[in-house]
Order: sequence, then structure tokens, then C-alpha cells
Amino acid sequence: MLNIDVDTGGTMTDGLVSGDAPSTGFAGVFSVKVETTPHDVTIAFAEVLDAARRHVGAATMRDLLDEVALIRWSSTITSNVLAQKSGPKLGLLVTAGHEDDLYTSRDEAATVVGPLIDRENITGVAPDASDDDVRTAVKGLFDQGIRRINISLQGAFADDAAEQKVVALIDAQYPDHYLGSIPALPASEILLRPDDATRTFVSLINAYVHPSLATSLYRAEETLKQEHSWRGNVLVGHINGGVARIGKTTAFDTIESGPLFGTHACAAEAARLGDARVLAVDVGGTTTKVSAVEDGRVVDRDEGHLFGIPVRTNLPLLRSIALGGGSVARVQDGRMTLGPDSMGAAPGPACYGLGGRNATTTDAFVVLGYLSPTAFLEGRRTLDVDAARTAIDRAVGSPLGLSTDDAARRIVDAALDMTAQLARDTAAEMGWDPAGTAVHALGGNGPLVATGVADRLGASTVRLFGFGNVLSAYGSAISDVVHVYESAVAGPDEARGAAARLRDEARRDLRGEGFDPDGADLAWEVRDADGTRHGAAGDVEGALGGTPRLIRLTARSVLPSLEKPTPAAGAEPADGERGGLPVRAWSTTAGQRLDGPVLVDGGAFTWLVGPGWSLQVDQHGDAVAARTSEGAS
Repeated sequence: MLNIDVDTGGTMTDGLVSGDAPSTGFAGVFSVKVETTPHDVTIAFAEVLDAARRHVGAATMRDLLDEVALIRWSSTITSNVLAQKSGPKLGLLVTAGHEDDLYTSRDEAATVVGPLIDRENITGVAPDASDDDVRTAVKGLFDQGIRRINISLQGAFADDAAEQKVVALIDAQYPDHYLGSIPALPASEILLRPDDATRTFVSLINAYVHPSLATSLYRAEETLKQEHSWRGNVLVGHINGGVARIGKTTAFDTIESGPLFGTHACAAEAARLGDARVLAVDVGGTTTKVSAVEDGRVVDRDEGHLFGIPVRTNLPLLRSIALGGGSVARVQDGRMTLGPDSMGAAPGPACYGLGGRNATTTDAFVVLGYLSPTAFLEGRRTLDVDAARTAIDRAVGSPLGLSTDDAARRIVDAALDMTAQLARDTAAEMGWDPAGTAVHALGGNGPLVATGVADRLGASTVRLFGFGNVLSAYGSAISDVVHVYESAVAGPDEARGAAARLRDEARRDLRGEGFDPDGADLAWEVRDADGTRHGAAGDVEGALGGTPRLIRLTARSVLPSLEKPTPAAGAEPADGERGGLPVRAWSTTAGQRLDGPVLVDGGAFTWLVGPGWSLQVDQHGDAVAARTSEGAS
């Protein structure tokens, strides 16, 4: 049977198809890359499946899906809504007296008040408010046209009865069949943490991004089931590196899931290769992200930010900037800037020939020969080198008195400097010397900047992957079903009941998804009110004291994992020269040492090995670049 893993980014949607289809005789692994369709991401999702159908040799989509065991989908859908501030109108009920501060400082509250919710749509209710008082407060919010209402009351970690009572009142007053009924969401069901502010912020984020995600996911799954009679479930990528069915996924679970699957792939490779400290550098079409891997595990933090919003909960360490292949280069006050605006997939960089006139990072790559103009999207589009040169000359070259090639190098240098600074900042958060890290390159453009970034960091090792341009899809392909359950407990007397309840819920959910609950791995953790972790293993009660604590169960059902694959060669060029740089066909390089500067072209991907670096390609088509004595700093 086939597994299909899809990762939707801001500019490109990637697919990785693995397994066998006996009806057509196909067996193997291949990647797919199509342009993301921002107005409706399910179109690009369907295009990946159709490309898979053609490659496998299935006559119809139903014929393909009859051979498909799993479809896993990760994305930046929710991240994009949060970044672009394009969510619905929200309402919020809080404990009276906290309408302005949301249980924290007003400065922190300002990260959501205004960006996500208008102040006039936040209403306070007194702890002793009557039912009529609550109904009046809710009606006032509804009359202002809100589309989703959140309830986040002080102290709900220890006891969420007051939140649940408000939800029950709203459900009774505005039932599902009531025209214009609006979802009411208790914050304690979205995140169970002692920090009232974080619980409020996370519930607002979840409500804000939910409609776009739900619309996309349900539309995609319904199309597969209703139009093509597929009997499976689309499993959705979560921020924790696992997947779950749509019905067991909150929108908050999915934020940055796509990029983080790439980080999880790097963690697997770091464990295999013995890289103790890794900076995973992901350069795509819209954003650049850097994350950290230590001793083969993705690094997380109990405190962080999501698009400037502080959240004190467990999140992977992932930092990003608005820099990618579509970032616009221009000169202002005699100085060149790159981004933060991007040309995206449409109209895209000038070289796309779709009407874009702005100079971008991708245009610079094309002018300098880093990208083959005939291999883009596996040859489905020919890039216009002349249009790229014209745009760069007009936007950067002429204003700065530079030749077109020198202007293109100025753009690339800016991209390298910005990426290196982001990596340097991430290393500083870890307390690492960046020179002591291995740089793992991923994303469509990561392999083009990796050795240049490593030069700036002083790092001496760079990893490049044959599936590096779809590494997030590869991370999805080695993921398992993961569910997380939480309960607040006051002490040992409540532990037995809470643990049994969570265990039963986990078994019920896994069975409902078609997985054997007896084969699941269960991991327990207990935290006290200040976030201190107590590893509980099987002894949940023994880790509990007499104060309210959080008991957490992680249930994992192991899916068939993709063995380390070797990608098939794409439409590679013959060995030659491009932009003054020697070009080697990737499929001919296994076991060889290549000294930079050199381009390694795999058709669907390109690696740039800078001067002072040597490259060794292994039997899987992956490579390690090491600093030579001439390039040592």
C-alpha cells in the first residue's frame, strides 16, 4: 500500500509518496512539488494527489486511492492566518477586572488586543454573576457581530466549572439549530495550564485560526470520501511532530506543524549521523526558519512566542523571519533592503514570467546560475533569465551603480547575512557556540545558502539531503499518531481517577481511528503550578503532591515508518557550467569528493557548495560538506 505525505507551505506544496501499488506494479519513493494556491489550499493538495496518480500509473483518482493506506497533511495554514491577521471577529468573556490586562501586563495583553480581538469585544463577568448577568454579557457580544466566543475565567486550571457553566448557558440560549448560532469555547478545553494569561492567549489564537483550517481540512477529506469513495482518514500534522485525525485536532495543534516536521526529520538524521548540536535552517519561498536539535531530539521550551504573542507552554524552539525566494529587493535611501514583503507564488518573482516586476531572491539565484531555468517545478515552467536580469538591474543595479551580476550577489549576500543572524540568535538562546554546530539545510532554498551561512557562523559541517527540498514531507512520512491528554488534579486522591479517565479516552480515540490501543505507547508526565516537570513513568500518584498539578498523558500509536530512502534522479543536466560555476549531475556523485565552488544539480533540487568547502555524497544521495584547510577560519 501507498503512504502519501503532503506539506503545504506559503509558496510551494510538497508531496512524498512511498510504498507500493500492486495494481500498477509501482514500488518506490518519489517526491512531488506544486505551487501553493493560497485562495484555496485544497487545490494544491489535489494537484499533489493527481501528480502521484500519474507517476504511479493509476487511471483514475479512485484507482490511486484504492492503493493508499495513509494520507498525512501538514501545513502553514494556521500560521499564515496568524501572520496576516485574517481571522474572524472574536468575543471574549473574562473575570471582571481583567478586561484590559487579560491576567498579565497591559503590554503583553496588547499582543492580542487589537491584533486578534477588539477591546470592545472583551467583557468581564463577576465571580458571583447571576445566570441573567452572564446571558446579558453574551448577548452584548453577539449584538456586536462576533463569530466565535471564548470564555477564559481566572483560576480555571484548578476548577473549570465556572467556564463550563457559561458554555452550558450559551448552548441553552443559542442551540445548534438557532439561526446564526456561534461556537462557545472554554479556554480550559484548549489548554490546561495554571497561567491564566497563556490559557487566554492560546484560546484566542485557536479561535482565530480555526475557521480557515477547518474549512480546508474538511473540504479535502470530504472530496476524497464523497467523490472518490476513499475509506481512510486524512491525518493532520501537529506541532508535537505527530499526526491525528481531523476530529481530534485543534487549530492550535497545527501552528507551524509543516516546518517542524522538517525539524523532526533533521532530528532523525542527527541521531543516525551522530550530530550532537544541530541548527536546522529552512529557507522556503516566503519565510526562513531556524530550529534546534540536541542529541537527536527537537529542542522545546516552556516559554516562547508565536508571531509576537507570548505563550508560557511547551513549544518547540523555532524562530523565523520574513525572508525567502519571493522576498522583494529594493533600494531605499541608498541602502538595499530585502523583504519583508514577498511576491509569493503568484505573480511570483520576475523570472516566473507571470507579471511580477519586482526583483527577488529567486531572481538573483537565477541570474547567478544557482538555479537551472529549465528545471523549475520539474521542468513544467521555464524561468525567464532576461526578465530576472531586467528586474534586478532596475531595482538594485542602477540605483547602486552595480552591474547586474554584482547586484544579484548583493541580494544573495543580504539573504546570507539575515539567515546567519537568525541562526546565531537561535544558537544564543540555546547557549551554544554556533561554530560548534552542524548546519542542516532544508527547504527549496536552504541548500543554496547553507555553506554561505555556515561560513558566517564559523560552523565546519553542513548536511544536505536528497529529499531536502521536501524534508518536511519526509518528516511527516516518519511520524506516528500522537494524542496528548491533560487533567488538573489536586493531589494523590484525584490521581487514580484522572489517570484512568485519560487512559480510557486515549484508548477510545485510537480505536476510533482504526489503531490497536493495546499496542500504543503511553508516557506520563506531571507538572506543578510553576511548570516544574516530574517524570512519572507508570507511577503517576508518586509524582503528585498536595497542590493542584497537571497530569499529562501522551499516547503514541506507531505507524509504518519510511526507511531511509534514496530519491530518484530528476531531469538532471549533463556535467557542465552555469553562471561561471561547474555543475555536476547529482546522480553521478555518490562516493566522490567534490571541492567547491560547485553546483550539484538533481533536477528537482540544487546544492551550492561554496569555496573552501568539500562535499562527500553517500549511498542514499545525502551529503556532508566539510570546511577544507583552505576555507578554515
